[in-house]
Amino acid sequence: MSGTPRVIPNVEACIDCGGCEVACMRTWELPEESDRIGVVTHNEGTAGSRFDDGETAVPMTCFHCAEAPCEDVCPTDAISRDDDGLVQVDEDTCLGCSYCAWACPFGAPQFPDEENSTGNAGVMDKCTLCAPRLEEGEEPACVSECATDALVFGTPAELSEQFRENRSDDLFDGDLEQVVFGNE
Repeated sequence: MSGTPRVIPNVEACIDCGGCEVACMRTWELPEESDRIGVVTHNEGTAGSRFDDGETAVPMTCFHCAEAPCEDVCPTDAISRDDDGLVQVDEDTCLGCSYCAWACPFGAPQFPDEENSTGNAGVMDKCTLCAPRLEEGEEPACVSECATDALVFGTPAELSEQFRENRSDDLFDGDLEQVVFGNE
């Protein structure tokens, strides 16, 4: 695989079933309130064609951005890239300051354990893109479990055409697309 892999939403396919959320929780044995992936509904309850002016469900997770704002603002360097270019968090270094949550335009950083905190917000948690599964040659759990193919996995080069075909580019203005994909 060339380039840092990503998962992008296929906004034409998501039916808000929550299968991606269940797959993530089951794979990582996470509590029900965990939000490593979630489905955001735009124009909820509105009639009309999908995404233009009608209700549209969009699966959202960490995009492991090429120009990750969360990594840039972390004062302890707890957020960094692994050898595969994935944006990961070192739980032992995270202060719980939540600068990353403020910086991320997609809401990926979460703070599920506020009661056991070092800083104000506990230790940050987010999608790891199922790095151990990737090492075994498997797709992330959310992608492999999605019944409607609403999550697409690949490198930026592999995803660029699909990104536009499935109307995911409607979610990103030029600046956000640059943050996610950079020059990859």
